[in-house]
Amino acid sequence: MKVTESGSSYAPSRKFTRDVPVNWGKSELTKFLASLESQGIATFAGMPKWVEALERIDKNLVCNASKLFHKPDTSRVIAQQLYMRAFATFRASCRLAMSGQLFESTVLTRSIIESAVYAWTCGHSQAHRDAWKARARGQPEKKAARDAFSWSGLIKLLGKIDSKLAAEVDGLYAESIDFGAHPNVEGINRSSEVSKSVEEGTALNTIYAHGPDEILLAIKTLIKAMDLVYRLLHLTAAERLRTLKIDTGMETARRFIAALIEENQREKAKR
Repeated sequence: MKVTESGSSYAPSRKFTRDVPVNWGKSELTKFLASLESQGIATFAGMPKWVEALERIDKNLVCNASKLFHKPDTSRVIAQQLYMRAFATFRASCRLAMSGQLFESTVLTRSIIESAVYAWTCGHSQAHRDAWKARARGQPEKKAARDAFSWSGLIKLLGKIDSKLAAEVDGLYAESIDFGAHPNVEGINRSSEVSKSVEEGTALNTIYAHGPDEILLAIKTLIKAMDLVYRLLHLTAAERLRTLKIDTGMETARRFIAALIEENQREKAKR
């Protein structure tokens, strides 16, 4: 299986053998899992620049996660935990996006955004840190935490610091809900197909894995989400980002991505 942006695409390869359990690929589930692994490899070969964009984000943020908060005090521990959760979810979403699982990737995109906003909030507000830590003590504390972390309240709080960022975060969050994070008409329609035949009449099928256009859409959305995460992280730990030169690395990555998006737009205009 090959995924290409235009025409045929080939990549240098290495051959290796590995032992595979005898029953792997014989059930419908393991056959599906094997095909998704193949699709991820095809995306790597056919969309190398877009995968490189994900790799650059991973190198700068995920690979530096444990260093981001050097000897964090108690006010930073929760924020660090939540940012690290956003990074881990990013890697999981890369697997889904590259294998064509568009609907499912949007669920994780929403989780990435939520974790990062919670992280920024806990780094910014003592009241929210207290509510977060007390959540498991009982039902009153759980309700208080739910109230404190209402999405509209978090966006309002962020808006006081950076109204543009708050609007962009809220916009992508709402978009992720519309396309799959909640059962919703846009996401369900995009992930289903109706087929008709004389013999069987009308049949409704689920699309488990999409093709190149949807893979690209999932990757673009994931890149956009991680850019918002980086901007939230910058509000929380700008000095640490400079010390580790993560800000320099991310700015280089952002320029690479901007050029890639422009190139993609030019290709679309030619079609």
